[in-house]
Amino acid sequence: MKTGFTVWLEEDGRYILGEREAKILEGIKKYGSFMATSKSLGVTYAYAWNAVDDLSKRIGNPVVKAQRGGDAGGGTALTETGERMLEEYLALEDKVSRLLGSRKELKFIKFRRPDLSIIGSSCVGVKILAGMVKGYSVEVVEVGSTAGLAALMLGEADISGVHLFDEESGIYNVPFIRRSWAGGTVALIRGYRREQGLMLKSGNPKGIKGLEDICVKGVRFVNRNMGSGTRELFDRLIRERSLSPEEIRGYDFEVRTHEEVARAIEEGRADVGLGLRATAEIYGLDFVKLCEEDYDFAVETKRLGKAPVKGFIEALRSKEFQVELEKRAPGITPRHDTGEILRMA
Repeated sequence: MKTGFTVWLEEDGRYILGEREAKILEGIKKYGSFMATSKSLGVTYAYAWNAVDDLSKRIGNPVVKAQRGGDAGGGTALTETGERMLEEYLALEDKVSRLLGSRKELKFIKFRRPDLSIIGSSCVGVKILAGMVKGYSVEVVEVGSTAGLAALMLGEADISGVHLFDEESGIYNVPFIRRSWAGGTVALIRGYRREQGLMLKSGNPKGIKGLEDICVKGVRFVNRNMGSGTRELFDRLIRERSLSPEEIRGYDFEVRTHEEVARAIEEGRADVGLGLRATAEIYGLDFVKLCEEDYDFAVETKRLGKAPVKGFIEALRSKEFQVELEKRAPGITPRHDTGEILRMA
């Protein structure tokens, strides 16, 4: 019989870091890449990203940062805080190992990076496009618009799907690219328009007609995660109507994709959530339209010549994509300039 054990770090009785997070931090230290770490540990990119993001929030400091290079082509490194926390965990694990005479060994498996990684906001349209890029392995990772741009900055993403609204200018996406990247190092590929609104149980048993109705007693809301474009949209919409998060039962019930929102409603864990018409249709839910938004794609200009990226742009511009949207994604429609590349000055 072999002895096993688990250790973790706490602060004032509150869980901080355990084996799950330590493995990911050790992988990032080894490979300099979220993508390589997730592949080598046999977990999804979103799992690794969310574990590190949650850790950073718990301690109030980032544990990873961007840097040039990386053994597997990424640009991610541990911050001083991340290094210190990993060292503390490994020291504790080693102490327990010696006490029990049972040593733990972290094993990384061989991995292959995808030819094209699309990291960003959750969208049915992106999944359709990914299936149209022929001859290359494509990985779609749904972590939200803000995290997608962070992945682009870290060198993890070839393409990042975003729908972030700048309240000062009234423009989607462009201001965020211009503020974050100087000298035109990142371009924006025009995407499409999407209908966002309230997804509801079929038949709308709660009689919800608009945002004000979600504050009624007995209505359970399911929210999107902080950093997602849909969460930012929701917070803006309730501000405009002078609604308070405290009035909304379930405001703190967060999930990370449109599909997870739909499933929570379908399974009876919530009555309403903000999401896409296309997703509501797929899950047989009712839908109350609130707005339309621009969904675009950010890409480093130096990667525009990469063959899989070219394949993605060709698919985006194609008539076939328009036909697939009509069949499979109601509420998502091409723009007059879909596929146009905007190079930022």
